[in-house]
Amino acid sequence: MSARLPLFLRGLRRPQQPPGPPLRLRAPCRASSGGGGGCGGGEGLLGQRRLRDAQVGSSRGQGSQAPPARDSIVREVIQNSKEVLSLLQEKSPTFKPVLAIIQAGDDNLMQEINQNLAEEAGLNITHICLPPDSSEAEIIDEILKINEDTRVHGLALQISENSFSNKVLNALKPEKDVDGVTDINLGRLVRGDAHECYVSPVARAVIELLEKSGVNLDGKKMLVIGAHGSLEAALQCLFQRRGSMTMSSQWKTPQLQGKLLEADIVVLGSPKPEEIPLSWIQPGTTVLSCSHDFLSGKHGCGSLGVHFNGLIAEDDVSLLAAALRIQNMVSSGRRWLREQQHARWRLHCLKLQPLSPVPSDLEISRAQTPKAVEVLAKEIGLLADEIEIHGKSKAKVRLSLLERLKDQADGKYVLVAGITPTPLGEGKSTVTVGLVQALTAHLNINSFACLRQPSQGPTFGVKV
Repeated sequence: MSARLPLFLRGLRRPQQPPGPPLRLRAPCRASSGGGGGCGGGEGLLGQRRLRDAQVGSSRGQGSQAPPARDSIVREVIQNSKEVLSLLQEKSPTFKPVLAIIQAGDDNLMQEINQNLAEEAGLNITHICLPPDSSEAEIIDEILKINEDTRVHGLALQISENSFSNKVLNALKPEKDVDGVTDINLGRLVRGDAHECYVSPVARAVIELLEKSGVNLDGKKMLVIGAHGSLEAALQCLFQRRGSMTMSSQWKTPQLQGKLLEADIVVLGSPKPEEIPLSWIQPGTTVLSCSHDFLSGKHGCGSLGVHFNGLIAEDDVSLLAAALRIQNMVSSGRRWLREQQHARWRLHCLKLQPLSPVPSDLEISRAQTPKAVEVLAKEIGLLADEIEIHGKSKAKVRLSLLERLKDQADGKYVLVAGITPTPLGEGKSTVTVGLVQALTAHLNINSFACLRQPSQGPTFGVKV
């Protein structure tokens, strides 16, 4: 990281927040080689970054243009997130969103950044640290556990690029996908429903940094090199929305040099191979790197003798992306709170087929296939851990539901009793079911029926 980054993070430090809800934490993250121990990184790791940045700064020469400070942008994003969260907590004082990060690697400095920004915004954060060589099945298993954890409102993956398979990405619940990597969130972005999805924080950071640097994107030719999957798609979509003409290429493409000659803006999504000279990037081109190895010199970058028009390092992108991830987290918490409020159920009523002459009650009941109770629970807003399923059509509701919905106003209780059945058998049960059908299916009022056990009497509990 650049020398200013640790100073900025130290400026965000404050007394520790009270610990959030207990969450699973796997084996502690190992520090990078040469750095301190534990998950927090350490001064050794930061010192290595400072030394590297000092070497890069000296290689630029006196005439090179240094990237402008981005701290104010990050502070603005974090402050806005903090204010929105405060407004939410005024209505729900016990609410505090939790961000879970599944990490399979040793980038402990990024973990420290996430921790400091989350604390500054007022969020809880938990890291689930897995070995770097974790299999796809192990990562998916952790994702599925977080999906069902009602205390977690956002989930981010900090794993190697090779681990980002379709199975891993789409195992995330779209409503917890604060990095915008699932097919559903990407599809909504491409379709133009950006307000209904989470946009990649890295892609948003690229756009924000360019616009805050005074770069006019309208009519510019933008080239994305070495990016894959969701990042490439999000970058192209966001640039096109701002009037840019987008191109993409991999490092080994024969036409790469020609595309670089045409590009006004170059976004580097992965480390530059050693055999590709840096001189291919023309002077005056705005270059933004999403790969820290671009400035490290260990991939053949050499001396940055070409004076680019505003070279923006990976450190800027990573820091702002972490802040925008926090912003997505607050949005996720706000949506979750909205879903907990009283709202009309999303019921899909079973179709009825009127027949003439009217069949018997037994024929009617056998002709209808009951809806799966798991589907019904989702339609009326019950969470997976709030029901205990018995077969396909029965379930018990856990009392933990009362705690989650304690801030909601009580409903109306209607008692149907003391009705003498008609000659056709229309009594309390028939009136109760008919009343609920009228309220729910016709008046769109949330209601359900609770029937006592039928009297044993002469029919021994069997109603026909």
